[in-house]
Amino acid sequence: MPEPTAVVVPRMNTNDDQAVLVKWLVSSGAAVRNEQPVVVMETTKATFEVNAPRDGYIFFDLGSAIMVDVGASIAWISDDPTPPAAAAAVAAATATAAHAGGVAAAGEDRFSRKALRLMKDHGLSAADFPGSERVEVAEVERMVERRASSAPTMKAAVKSAAAAPADAHALEQPSSKILEVRALERVYRQVVPSTVVMTVAEPRLQTRLQSLAQTEGVVSVLELTIFEAASLLREFPALNGFYADGRAFTFNHVAVGFAVNAGGRSLKVPVIRDCNVTSALQIARGARDLSLKYMREELSVEDLSGGTFTVTDLSGQGVVNFTPVINERQAAILGICAPRPGTGTRDLVLTFDHRMSDGMQAAEFLNRLRDALEG
Repeated sequence: MPEPTAVVVPRMNTNDDQAVLVKWLVSSGAAVRNEQPVVVMETTKATFEVNAPRDGYIFFDLGSAIMVDVGASIAWISDDPTPPAAAAAVAAATATAAHAGGVAAAGEDRFSRKALRLMKDHGLSAADFPGSERVEVAEVERMVERRASSAPTMKAAVKSAAAAPADAHALEQPSSKILEVRALERVYRQVVPSTVVMTVAEPRLQTRLQSLAQTEGVVSVLELTIFEAASLLREFPALNGFYADGRAFTFNHVAVGFAVNAGGRSLKVPVIRDCNVTSALQIARGARDLSLKYMREELSVEDLSGGTFTVTDLSGQGVVNFTPVINERQAAILGICAPRPGTGTRDLVLTFDHRMSDGMQAAEFLNRLRDALEG
């Protein structure tokens, strides 16, 4: 009889190391067919279904609404209608990983004997160590600690209700918020954020928009800001990059994401690509197409990936000042504020990673951007 086969969390985006297990589409012990959707997962970029790798009976212990690592085994499919033994599951995962990756089996070079024993004790498999050429006890121990500290669920507060104040109750958060928090925690463990604010003359900005409407077509403040910011980013490479492993990097292209959060849907950042080599009207059309896909819930992983800089606009909510939060694998984010009542001005707010740039460069960028917006 063939060994049980693991159902593994796929990597949908290079920046996502974890995903939320939203819900199971089948019951543990149920018969499933090859390529049948069995579970719904969500990452920062997309919600997707994971299919059964073959016919058989599916078994799992994980509940819904929990965080799991990309590459982790979350279920097993067996020919036998009874749950597979843990040892058989570990062996099957190792064999599957070895076959797929062309690496040595668990008993050979990749895993030490002590590492295998510890993996068995904690229910870990070879699929939990993707990319590791040699796994020793220390790496298994790190994985155990990481899972212990990074497996909160959306109902974790309920589980710890005994420690909650008497006058409070657990707030259940959607999976998208859990993922957003995780991403921001990763960013802000290392980033050195600084913020610079620049004032724009609202009458001059509106005159520029009216002029564009007559010559090219109607363009919004957000769309014009994306266009002008993208045009400048080639001259400010430190704002169009990221910092990693002790080094500063700048992207070879400009792709601006813009934050959208409407209609009860989760926050998304669709990306306009190569937007420094186009016109303001083309930017507007691209932003509107992506916004329509957002409202229809048709955004793909590609639509949400590859941004090098982000613009977030809270002017529609009447917000006259706020501090934008830098996105993962980026060096800066620009916020658009609403006009301040009675002043004839509005603010642009740039948050940047001080490891990449400094206040003088940020101020120069905002000065140039203001001049471009005011025409």
